[in-house]
Amino acid sequence: MNIRHECPMPDLSFSVTAPLHLHKANGCKVIANRWSLAGIWLENEHGDMSGDIEMSIPFQGVEVSFPARLKATETPGHYTFQDLTVRQRETLGAFHQGVLSGRMVSTSDMIASLDTPVDLVPMGETEEEEAAGRAKAKPRLLRIIWNAVFYLAAAAFLVLFLGGQIWQRLSHVQLDHARFVAPITAYGASESGYITRVNVAIGDQVKPGDILARIEDPDRESDVEDVRAEVLLAERRLRTAQDRVAKHVAQRVAQRRSLWLRFQVLWTPWAANDPHLLVYPDQIEIARRALYDFDRGRDINALAYFDILGTLEESVGERDLDLRRWKRELRHRKAAADELVVRAKFNGTVFGVHALKGNYVARDDLIVEVEDNTPRVAVGWVDDSMATAVHIGMIADVSYVFRGQSKRIMGQVTDIQAGTDIAQPDKFGMVVTIKADDAGLRKTRKWFRRNAPARIRLKRNLFASWFGGADGSA
Repeated sequence: MNIRHECPMPDLSFSVTAPLHLHKANGCKVIANRWSLAGIWLENEHGDMSGDIEMSIPFQGVEVSFPARLKATETPGHYTFQDLTVRQRETLGAFHQGVLSGRMVSTSDMIASLDTPVDLVPMGETEEEEAAGRAKAKPRLLRIIWNAVFYLAAAAFLVLFLGGQIWQRLSHVQLDHARFVAPITAYGASESGYITRVNVAIGDQVKPGDILARIEDPDRESDVEDVRAEVLLAERRLRTAQDRVAKHVAQRVAQRRSLWLRFQVLWTPWAANDPHLLVYPDQIEIARRALYDFDRGRDINALAYFDILGTLEESVGERDLDLRRWKRELRHRKAAADELVVRAKFNGTVFGVHALKGNYVARDDLIVEVEDNTPRVAVGWVDDSMATAVHIGMIADVSYVFRGQSKRIMGQVTDIQAGTDIAQPDKFGMVVTIKADDAGLRKTRKWFRRNAPARIRLKRNLFASWFGGADGSA
């Protein structure tokens, strides 16, 4: 093998004369005797070798092969390497260096070139890149002005942003989990039973005492019917007893006439024969005494007229007392059944109906919801550490969304109560209620959806808290 050394080239790529085997995919094999790290030179009779090839380097009796790509240049027969990997460049460079130095490439150098892990990227800057950078640089004065304006703008932004945040925290109290609530009264079943009638629908106006729904308990209704039957029976017994008394009273005239006739039968003959005697015979005295006692409501013998009349009247009294007792029991049973009637307690608008006719409901099951005719309010939660910073009468700024647009309204704190956070039941604090200014029943129902989220900030009176009491008094 003849090896010829040539002089260095200006582009630092020295061409060498050494065999380099090239294999095309179509089976064409070419040996390049002149090549460098940049490309190869072939004779014109070899044809076009541009494209993908398999390049082999002879090494100690074997060939080291790897794929490569050639690109034709303007010079006939000259091709440049395209997209060589780091390992391919290192392997080709090791063989190229060995040819230039006249020494055989060692096995360790060849293995090291094949094991090169990453690309070797030059960290320096060429003269062309340095000149291009200086050409793009702006004048020094302009850079100073630009930097000054930039830092001043950044400082102003930080001051305004951070200062605004700090001022907001000092001048306002932010409420957590704020929302709008409606005064809803829930009406449930007092006892279990079947819904026999629902008298309202959503949107209906109700007044106190209006019947919202009726519930029927079969057991109670059965008790009412049983007692009503007892009342009817007691009334019939009373009428029977009263009829007996009336019939007995009707016999009074006949009974007296009988006594009168008996007396006259005895008295008339005796008066005609002996009218001047002062002592009457015993029979006449007995007849006269019987008539006298009868007129005064007294009986001589037992089980006589007035004795029977007393017994009958006593029976009427007992029957009347029994009827009153059953009527009282009927009122009680009906009152117990009427307790299953659901009645409205306040003026309001029916918000929801949760039961239908024929449905079975258990005790305390929700039947109807009525929104009271009072304006809706906003509520929020604040930690109990702010107990001394929140008080009734504070001005509130309420933000909400209405028909896709952000709205704001002012209000006042009307109530503060201790309570848990709806989102964190184990966290205790204060529930604050805010009433919107100049917003009545219609406006609040139109603007504030039930349970719609809101953003509430309470305005602090810093000067009053610094120079006086919480309410601004010295």
